Amino acid sequence: MYTTKFISSDDELRQVAELSRLNSTESLTEDVKAEQGYVSWKYSFEDLKALHDIAPSAIVKDGDKVIGYLLVLVKESATVYAPLKDALKLFDDQFYKGKALLDYNVYFLGQTCIDSNYRGKGLLRQLYQFHKDNFESVYDFALSSIARDNPKSLIIHTKLGFRTLFPFNDGEKDWDIVMWDFNLG
Repeated sequence: MYTTKFISSDDELRQVAELSRLNSTESLTEDVKAEQGYVSWKYSFEDLKALHDIAPSAIVKDGDKVIGYLLVLVKESATVYAPLKDALKLFDDQFYKGKALLDYNVYFLGQTCIDSNYRGKGLLRQLYQFHKDNFESVYDFALSSIARDNPKSLIIHTKLGFRTLFPFNDGEKDWDIVMWDFNLG
């Protein structure tokens, strides 16, 4: 039985940091990255702890083992996580339905990952449903970025109801900013 919940302990945060490390671009072969995708941003335990103190993230567990996560960052998270502070600048001149994106009540998906031994069991969909159940009455929508050289991630997120808003280049690679409007998917 898999349990989806908000992170509630330092042990869970440490397990998320380790799962993130194991699935980072540096830890995977090119074949695995192409076939299964990878995570882009790096989160240390300290980063996760600081972010968690502002907004809780969701995990899925098998017993005591964290086997997946979906990180939550809110605008205020930029005060403790520099990559988000830089990313927020991308939205300065972006609009959705005639309104500035950041004038909406939005949150950001820092990244998501399912342990490779548990993929294909519907756990990612379970994590996103947990998010929708807990956040659609609080936020207008969620935003995230997906590297263009990670097509597996874009395909999965499109199936989950995400849509691409705009592309950008961070000086190293091309990305797409994607939106999850709870009312559309």
